[in-house]
Amino acid sequence: MQNLHRPEEMMVMDYCGVEFTAVESAGGSWKWQLSILDTDKMRTSGQATSRAAAIMKAHEAIGEGLRTNASPDHEAQLSKLVRDVLHILHGARSLPPAEAIQALRPFVNTMHRRASENDRLADASAAAVGALVQRLEDKGVATDDLWEEAIEASLSFANEASYPG
Repeated sequence: MQNLHRPEEMMVMDYCGVEFTAVESAGGSWKWQLSILDTDKMRTSGQATSRAAAIMKAHEAIGEGLRTNASPDHEAQLSKLVRDVLHILHGARSLPPAEAIQALRPFVNTMHRRASENDRLADASAAAVGALVQRLEDKGVATDDLWEEAIEASLSFANEASYPG
């Protein structure tokens, strides 16, 4: 007698920076699961009747989680973070490069980890401060233009964060 059982088909995908899997079970239904650590703050798995439905449900769960976690507290933290980096930028020129890098690195890391929010000013600030840190790491010194670009981009972002539309 032939074994008609086919192996499970698993697909690993990414949506908005969140990895998830969709697995076809032996009965033809599909299970989806998000690959996240903080499972108590959002729906992380479910079942669907088709591959397309499983992907759609995973996308919906990711969207709900991102909206839930983008609370006003997040906005307040971001506003404080950019005010802090401005304060650091204004005083960091007088610091040795290693200390300036150490002071600016948390901002760069946080901005690169945040969910993409299509915020041009936030992205410009992160890119400018990141370029400054990269130059300090590579050369041990940065031009006045790099410092000014980081300050101006972060100031624009700070103004937007303080007075959102």
